[in-house]
This record gives sequence, structure tokens and C-alpha cells, in this order.
Amino acid sequence: MTENVASPVKFISLRRKLLAGFSLVFIVVFAGAFAWFYQYSTERALSRIQQDLEDTLRGTIQGINGNDFQSLAQEGKADATGVPSTDPRYLQHQTWLDNVVHVEPRAIAYTYVLAPEPDTVRWVGDSSRTSLPHAGYEPSKFLDSYTPGAGSVILQGLQLDTINMEGYEDDWGKWVSGYGPIKNAAGETVGAVGIDFDATYVVNVQEGIRNSVVVSFVITYGTLFLLMFLVSQFFTRPITNLTKAAELIGEGKYDQDLTTLRGGRFPDEIATLAQVFEIMVAKVYQREQALLRQVEELKIEVDESKRQKQVSEIVDSGFFQDLREKAREMRERRKDKSDSSLPDA
Repeated sequence: MTENVASPVKFISLRRKLLAGFSLVFIVVFAGAFAWFYQYSTERALSRIQQDLEDTLRGTIQGINGNDFQSLAQEGKADATGVPSTDPRYLQHQTWLDNVVHVEPRAIAYTYVLAPEPDTVRWVGDSSRTSLPHAGYEPSKFLDSYTPGAGSVILQGLQLDTINMEGYEDDWGKWVSGYGPIKNAAGETVGAVGIDFDATYVVNVQEGIRNSVVVSFVITYGTLFLLMFLVSQFFTRPITNLTKAAELIGEGKYDQDLTTLRGGRFPDEIATLAQVFEIMVAKVYQREQALLRQVEELKIEVDESKRQKQVSEIVDSGFFQDLREKAREMRERRKDKSDSSLPDA
């Protein structure tokens, strides 16, 4: 039958447990605070960008003459440059889009109309044709076709104002978009405005938060851990001293001074524990001394009983009885001899 051997228990001091618990709580709280602040700042940045995007979209639509835009889209002809560069309607339209970009440099403004092909649009104006937002950016051509697919926000923009804050990334950054219909004097939708808005600001905010949080975490955690280290030493020292005293008392050294643990102007639970422990040690010492006295008395009684038993065994033995009989006979013979040697009266 095999015996179950208990696995060794590793001792971990109370101070280490306090520091480990503090570290765990601090990390959880700091991580929660970081997640909340990160999300809050991101939402605020996106909200700010969305508001600027909506304002830019509405302002761009208001500056476009729907009738002129309709006639340009229907009658405009691209020349060798890929655009109707001599058409005054086109030049006026492009100038307005350029003005929008100058007022809001984060924007790329363009216009489009619905094409005869299903789920397809054709580009009319594009601010990037005259003011490239980035090197290597390829602007659209006049009335170039583009098929975004059914249900696209670009097609939705031909019916109502549509804001896409999900965004997308390319080689030039992160972008969000807004779209809204262009209407003529009769209130008919003749095209739409598209605004691509630079949302790199959100990425910068997020990166700034991450960098700041790392520095803040190191500084804050280091400072608080040092303070916790010192405070834990202050609070666990009495317990450590009491533990050492208990170990010595367990070895029979009862003369331990616990007055330093139960003194002070503001006693606490440790002081009460030390006082109770001191009383308990005194009672244990008294009981131990009483027990020692009882053991000594019992030892004396046992030794006396043992002696009496040994004497009784000797007295009751045949050898002793024989000696006793012989001693009696010897006394009698001596007595007889003594009587016979006396003169007759």
C-alpha cells in the first residue's frame, strides 16, 4: 500500500502577497482606465472629425449650382488633357472644389453622377486634379466610370447625406468619407458630392495615448510600488516580529519581550494580538511548570512503589526465607550456648 506524500508547501511572506496583490490590482485598474480613456479619446476625435466632415460636405453642396452642374455633366467634353479645360462651367466648378480644399486642407472634394450602367457612377469634378493631396496620387478623369457595387455609400450619396466613419487606409493615410446629393432648381437630384476626409488625426491621437500611457504606467507604477513597498514593511514588521517570537516560544524560550508590539499611542489589532499572545504564553508556561511538578511527584511515587515492590519480592523469596530461618537458628544456638555457660545457682 503506497502512502500519499504531501507535496511541499512553498512559503510566501505576507509582504510579498501584499505587493503581488497591489501589482495585480494596479495593472487591472490601470488597464481599465487606459481602455476607457483610449476609447473615449478615439470617440471624441472621431466625433470631431465627423462634425468637420459634415460641415465641409454641406458647405460644398451649397456652393454648387445644380443647373450648371447638370448641364456640365450632360454636355461637357474632355479634351486632350482628360478634362474640359476650356469649358467655363467646368473651370468654375473646379475653382469651387479647390476653394473647399484650401479652407479645409484635410479634404479631397469630388463630384459624380449616376451612369447608365448598373451600380456605376461617373466622376465630374475632382479637387485633386489641380491640387494633388499627396505625391503619386492619381486623380480621376472627367466622366470616368467607377463601379462601387450595389449598396455602396457612394450610391447612397445620390439619395441622401451619408457619412462613412468606418474609414479605410491607403498609402497616404486613414480616410473617412461623406456623400450628399446635388439638386437642381426643380429639386431633382442631378449628382452628388463626395468628400474624403483625412482621419490620420485619430491615429495620431491613439498613438499619442499609447506612448503617454507607457510612460505614465512606468512612472506611476514605479512610484506607487516603492510607496507600497515601504508601507508594507511598516505594517508587516510587527507580524514578522510576532512570528519570530512565536517560533522561539515554541522551542520553549518563554522569556520573549512583546511590549514593543503592544505599546504605542494608537494600538491596533496587532497590539491586541500581542497582548493576548503574551497572556496565552504566560498561561502555557504556568501549565508546563505545573505539569513538570506533577511529573516529578509521579516519578517519586513510582520510584517508591517500585522500591517497595522490590523489597517485597526479596522478602517473600525462598532464599530470603531460608536465610531468615538460618539466622533464627543461629540466634537460638548462641542463646543455648550462652545459657549453658552460666554457673549453677
